[in-house]
Amino acid sequence: MKFIHITYFIICLPFIMYSQEKSGYYINWDINHAETFVRPSIPISEEESKTINCYYVEFDNNNRLLRVKFYFSGKPSDYSNYGAFELVRTYHSGYFIEKYKNTAGEFIENSSNIDEKKYLLNTAGYWIRKENYSNGELISDGVAYSEVTRNDKNEIATEIQFSATRDTIPDGNGFKIVHFLYNKDGLTLYRQNRNEKGEIVNGNQGYATVVFQFDHNGMFFEEHFLDENNNLFLHPRFDLAKINWRAFNKYGKPSRIYYMNSLGYPHEKRAYAIIKYRPNMTRASITYYDRYGERSVDVHGVAKSIYNYDAHGKYLGRSNFDLENKRIE
Repeated sequence: MKFIHITYFIICLPFIMYSQEKSGYYINWDINHAETFVRPSIPISEEESKTINCYYVEFDNNNRLLRVKFYFSGKPSDYSNYGAFELVRTYHSGYFIEKYKNTAGEFIENSSNIDEKKYLLNTAGYWIRKENYSNGELISDGVAYSEVTRNDKNEIATEIQFSATRDTIPDGNGFKIVHFLYNKDGLTLYRQNRNEKGEIVNGNQGYATVVFQFDHNGMFFEEHFLDENNNLFLHPRFDLAKINWRAFNKYGKPSRIYYMNSLGYPHEKRAYAIIKYRPNMTRASITYYDRYGERSVDVHGVAKSIYNYDAHGKYLGRSNFDLENKRIE
């Protein structure tokens, strides 16, 4: 009997020791990239939650996450960053389950066509394998499951994604085996591509490392790309090597973005952008400027973009305009 109690304590230890968060409304429902516990950030009042887009995060008496709900302009919305109105987590011996509900309270598939995620735990109580299900089967399209290793702090150290047929699926940067490093707050310092020998190598887009800087609220304030020789690399899709967010408001939203080339200098065509927000804190528009403060364009010839949402919070895409304010189709 004594062994059973000790085992139970060890399994629950991560949630008891580290998930010291209060139920309530937050801008971000989880900023812990190391995935050792759930850590929401930027708490707001119930009054603010009636207008500002936010998440209601609920913990149980053992400080374990129970559920998360998303509100768009104060109303329940299915368009959260997990692709549903509500995320529900239940705990079992050796694993926990996440399922999703819509605003009608029905269990559904989320926007990624997943109706259940199963997290298998190591002996210390941290997940090491995540499985994505639809109708009781591993999903057949996309990442069916992920396997991670953890360091001596039980932070995620490496991750590999697999299809249902056990083929490796690279991450969005083209990295097959992703290596991570975190700061003291559990926020990612880099994602890095290494081969099976542990050597840093370029991924399929030509770079090896993505370096991040986050503030204490988990908000980006800098990102840049490095090749396997640790040199700044001009991303082929984004046409920039370094990006810097500045002038944050109290909800963690930046009003300026600065762009740098592979030498670390202001970008030749667009040096910075100004961002504006709606009262609910959705991004309203972004406008580009050159290093002299004159309006400019991005790599696609866009001088300004307006971000469109429907009344339920569904993102409808951008309306793009050129320097003469003519819409680009």
